[in-house]
Amino acid sequence: MGPEGPREEQRLATGIPGLDTVLCGGLRKGRMYMVLGLPGAGKTILANQICFHQATEGRRVLYLTLLAESHTDLVNNLQTLSFFDPACVPGNISYLSAFTILEQGGLDALAALVRKEVKAHKASLLVLDGLLAAEELAPSRQALKKFIHGLQVVTSLIGCTTLVLTTGGDKGLRAEHTMVDGLLLLQQRIFGVRTLRELSVRKFRGSAYKMGAHSFEITGDGLTIYPRLESMVDGHLVPGAGTRERAAFGVPGLDTMLQGGVPAGSTTILLGPPGSGKTLLGMSFLAEGARRGEPGHYFAFYDAPERMLAQAAGVGLHLQPLMERGDLEVSFRPPTENILDKLGTELLTSIRSGRVRRIFLDGYEALRRASPRKARVSRFLAALVNECRVREVTLVYTAESTTAFGPEVKFPLKGISMVAENILFLRLTELHSALRRFVAVLKVRNSDYDPSLRELHITGKGLRVGNPFAEGQMLVTGLARTRAQETTPLSKPSRNVRKRAAAKAALPKPPRNVRKRRGT
Repeated sequence: MGPEGPREEQRLATGIPGLDTVLCGGLRKGRMYMVLGLPGAGKTILANQICFHQATEGRRVLYLTLLAESHTDLVNNLQTLSFFDPACVPGNISYLSAFTILEQGGLDALAALVRKEVKAHKASLLVLDGLLAAEELAPSRQALKKFIHGLQVVTSLIGCTTLVLTTGGDKGLRAEHTMVDGLLLLQQRIFGVRTLRELSVRKFRGSAYKMGAHSFEITGDGLTIYPRLESMVDGHLVPGAGTRERAAFGVPGLDTMLQGGVPAGSTTILLGPPGSGKTLLGMSFLAEGARRGEPGHYFAFYDAPERMLAQAAGVGLHLQPLMERGDLEVSFRPPTENILDKLGTELLTSIRSGRVRRIFLDGYEALRRASPRKARVSRFLAALVNECRVREVTLVYTAESTTAFGPEVKFPLKGISMVAENILFLRLTELHSALRRFVAVLKVRNSDYDPSLRELHITGKGLRVGNPFAEGQMLVTGLARTRAQETTPLSKPSRNVRKRAAAKAALPKPPRNVRKRRGT
């Protein structure tokens, strides 16, 4: 205990992207941690990635295996990963097989070997891979607990951080799990035909950590952890009152409806069916921001940058010079099997960089498909929106309405007020035997706006919002009518029609209780 409060213990950086963030700084020096996971979960890669990072920092590492797998096979598999450095083996990293010692001498012989080798190698990190073998050869549960306790005492006195790798993921909580200083669980979850890897910290003594399931992936670079977005956003940061500035779209007529644009630092949803002009409005929003000295970032899921540039140029938006100047950044992710928190990490990085003032996310459906848990997307967006408010970044994103025509309009997500302060509604409607686009402002928080329905014109020279539909009725329902259709009287029936109607009325009526009489 120091004069200014409790002293923070020295941390051991893992070198795994995202893991030190989840652990709020890394592993604590001299502590013992257990990594659990079924075969194929990524335990061995995680441990070796930490080993090679420590070796590059000049520290000594001892890797003890209790598996039948030879070290030649282990090293050959690791050589395919970018973090593997052959110069570290056997210099700073020593691989040693203890399977034979365990098999012949039991846990006591294994404990003696660990004490001897840790001191001989002056290791600051010890990895014990394959605790399951020790569990199977242990004469009792008490003997296994005694072995772990003895190992923990020795490594703690030396100041050696210990990682114990074991399966044990399907056997519930055991006594030895309570003895270690931390539990990291690696899992592979199947959602339909998709498999998602997740890491969760069940226990981490003496330190805060990010709770919940955090997605990760294994690539040629090893493990990359993507901390859950909701855990990354500080809920104690309250957005300020905001500025009176407006973020214009650069579309004549629309900015007039919005009294100059949406409030700066707010979040706007562009709601409408395919083909209604949502993406073009979003790109116009970014282009106008670049012209005003407000750099933007375009997160695209449907159109690659080349197609996006061609699409924008077709309506008079030339974005290539803005990108070359650095006023516009573009990120493209095909809408396949994205990881939601990977997208969240990229979004947070852009928001917190301080480089951009406007973000266009196209669109919500890609986020929904990236999450196997559909109910989570609203919480994800709520955390993202709060971060934008705190950083005063103006966010615009698109969402497709479930119906293109018809009297019913459904919002694609629940709790829309929590994830959007402003709502612009775009729709296609049939009028005079032609499809017409129109835009309406449904909501602008704490601001006045023009509630009229106006036509959206998309031409080769740009976008333009026209005058209100003065003659149109029922446009929002998709079943448009004009005032002329409502006021035009019915035409007078011809003379022959009137005669037939009079003759039919003169015929005698059948009794009311007779429903049908054949031949009459």
